Amino acid sequence: MGKKRRGGSEFRRKFVQLLSAIVMNLHAKGFAHGTLFRGKTKGVCVPGLNCYSCPGAVGACPIGSLQASLNGLPSLPLYVVGLLIIFGAILGRAVCAFFCPFGLIQELLYKIPGKKLPKSRLTRKLSLLKYVVLLVFVLALPLYALWKQGIATPAFCKFLCPAGTL
Repeated sequence: MGKKRRGGSEFRRKFVQLLSAIVMNLHAKGFAHGTLFRGKTKGVCVPGLNCYSCPGAVGACPIGSLQASLNGLPSLPLYVVGLLIIFGAILGRAVCAFFCPFGLIQELLYKIPGKKLPKSRLTRKLSLLKYVVLLVFVLALPLYALWKQGIATPAFCKFLCPAGTL
């Protein structure tokens, strides 16, 4: 058997990305009327960044769900934490490569002609910032707000979430 052409597998991946983006944002009326979907599936975490406040979103973003569930402490939000572990352990980076609607948008933006920053020692070190962002904005700031104000502020969703910005 010969090697598969990269173009065929790349086309399939783009197709899965597009299909995933459509399925996660099926509430077309929301885009037309500017209203949020309030059905039962809104309580289900979907793999990938998919902003809860997007008018078309029919599921919940796992990071936003984790921050919102921190308000229920001292009980651990097992459903959300369990799903994040399952998504990460079983799917790994495939979540971003195949299922995350924001990943598709990132790839389309990257195709815009222009100078790109080459990989270097600095960019590799900067890529470690994602862990700092995870700890600070997804966990520490919401827990600090919960401790000070009695309600966890979804800091990542409020200040940094690229899907919410779009």
